[in-house]
Amino acid sequence: MPLDIVVVMDPIASIRIAKDSTFAMLLEAQRRGHRLLYVIPGGLGIRDGRATASVAVLR
Repeated sequence: MPLDIVVVMDPIASIRIAKDSTFAMLLEAQRRGHRLLYVIPGGLGIRDGRATASVAVLR
């Protein structure tokens, strides 16, 4: 059963693929058929006492 996997990471354009362990985990999750979403740290917040996140789908 595919999962929705959300990761908090630096903006995609700034990562160093060869050294980024999050990128490696995302590749493996993608290979296994999971849906990948990411959020940058500034996209996290709290509204009315509830956690919020502005996520983007990775393909």
